[in-house]
Amino acid sequence: MSEAIGPQASLWSCFRIQTRVIGALMLREMGTRFGRDNLGYVWLFLEPMMLGGAIGAIHHVTGHSLPGGLEPFTFWVIGYIPYYLFRGIVNRAPAGIVGNQSLLYHRRITVFDIMLSRHLLEGAAVGTALAGYILLFGATANIWPAEPGKMVLGMALMLGLSHGIALLIAAGSVYTELFDRITHLATYLSISFTGAFFMVFWLPTEMQKAVLTIPTVHCFELVRNGLYGTLVPTSFDIPYVTGWVAALNMLGMAALRKARRHLIV
Repeated sequence: MSEAIGPQASLWSCFRIQTRVIGALMLREMGTRFGRDNLGYVWLFLEPMMLGGAIGAIHHVTGHSLPGGLEPFTFWVIGYIPYYLFRGIVNRAPAGIVGNQSLLYHRRITVFDIMLSRHLLEGAAVGTALAGYILLFGATANIWPAEPGKMVLGMALMLGLSHGIALLIAAGSVYTELFDRITHLATYLSISFTGAFFMVFWLPTEMQKAVLTIPTVHCFELVRNGLYGTLVPTSFDIPYVTGWVAALNMLGMAALRKARRHLIV
C-alpha cells in the first residue's frame, strides 16, 4: 500500500516513496532494454571483450607493446568499459524524456526520476561487467586491482559526468530533434580524446596539460591507477572532476525543470 504524501509527510517518508518510484522505473527499463531473456547482458559483456581482443591481437601479431610494459588485452578492455558507460548514457539521452513522456501522467514520476533510473541501471550493468572482467583477469593472468576503491570512484565520477551531460541533452531534445541527430556522431568522435585508449604519461608535456582539461581523462586515469597502482604513472585531480560533475548536474536539472513546462502529458 503506497504512502500518502500530505503536508505533514516527513523527509524520510518522501525519500522512501521516491526510492520505490525509481526502483519501479529501473525494473521497467530493464525489461525494455534487455528483454525477458536478458540477451542484452550478453552483448554488454561481448562488446568490450571483442574490441579489446581485436586490438590486443593486433598488438600481439605486430609485436607492438604498450608503454610501461602493460598487457594490451587488459588495457584495452579496462579502457573501453568506462567509455561504454559514457557512450551508453549519452547516446540514449535524446530519447530519455520524449520516449517516456507518457509516464509523466503519474504525478509522483518526474523527468529527473526517469533519467536517474535509466542511468543507475546503466551504471549497475556496466559495473557488473567490470567486476566480471576483473575476476577474469585475476583468475587467468593474476592481474588484480592494486586499489579497487579507486576503480569504483573513477567509475562513479564517470557516471556522474555522463548523467549531467545526458540531462542537458535530454532537455535540449524537448525543443529540437537536432540533439538526436548529432549525439551519436559526437560520442564516436569523442573516443579519440576522452582518454579511453591512451594514458597521459604517453604524451608530450604540453599535450598532457591540454588533455588534463578534459574531465573524462581524469576518470580513466583514476580507474587505471586503481588497477595498476604504482606500476605506471597516472595523472588525475578528483576535486576538478567533482566540480565538473556538480556543475553539469546543476545545469542539467535546471534545464530539465524548464523543459518540463513544454511537455504535454
